[in-house]
Order: sequence, then structure tokens, then C-alpha cells
Amino acid sequence: MKQASLFASVLPGRMRLRHPMLRNLELHARMQESLRAFVDVESNPATGSLLLRFDPADTEMESRIRAAVAAIVAAITPPSAEPHAPTATSARRESAPVLNARAKREINRVAKVGSLAAMAVSIAALRSSRKLHAQAGYLSVFLMLTHAAFHWRRAFR
Repeated sequence: MKQASLFASVLPGRMRLRHPMLRNLELHARMQESLRAFVDVESNPATGSLLLRFDPADTEMESRIRAAVAAIVAAITPPSAEPHAPTATSARRESAPVLNARAKREINRVAKVGSLAAMAVSIAALRSSRKLHAQAGYLSVFLMLTHAAFHWRRAFR
């Protein structure tokens, strides 16, 4: 388990740890007790989440929390869980171009508006051309699926 993947949110005076391994009640309790020694902890084992609140004026607190989390993670990670050599698939996945958030929002917006416009054209073409109606309908469905693909993970959590 990577330590960086635990920190879902880091703000002054507030940190949220979230990881599927924190759904394990034993690990969750261990992490909670360890961190409760120096910060206020709100926890939810069902979601695998710990909310840590501390004084934002204490500039060293974030590093102390990260050190405590790293120690707990090191203690629970078995020595055989060393990272494997990268495979061709993982190398391809790491080198694949990633869209930034702005590009994703723009594609999503165009897909959403385009889907509505194509649906309007499809409905308007009902009287004049069956071919245009079908083509506009296919385009609308394609754009709607593109829009849905951006929200897939959030919709089916």
C-alpha cells in the first residue's frame, strides 16, 4: 500500500485518510488509536476513512502524522509485498497519455450539449427524413454514452 494513496485530502488543520484497507476493523482501530495520541480523530470503518483535525498553527503536525502513518503502514505491510518488476502492460499504462481535468471537463461539456442538440435534430427530422432521424439518434446515443463514461465511477459506487 502506497502511503501517498492514503491521503485523500490535506488542508491546513485537517487531513483525511481513505483506503480500502482501512475497512479492516483491526487495522482501522490500530490506526485510530495511534493517531488519537496527538490529533482529534473521526473515523468510519465502513468507508475506510479517518478524518484528522489538528491545530493549523502547528507547522510540524502534518509531518508527524505522515511519519506515524508511514510507521503503521510499514508494520502491517508484509515483506513479501515488495513491488514487482514492471510488466509490459504496466509500462504501457504508465506511459499512456492522461487527460488533464480541464480537457475532461471540456469533452464532457461538448458531449452533453452535443447529445441534447443531436436529440433535438433527431426529433425535428421525424417528419422529413428517416435517415437523418436515425443518424442524429445514433449520434445522440454515442454522445450520451461519452458523457456517462465520465461519471461512471461516481454513479456506480
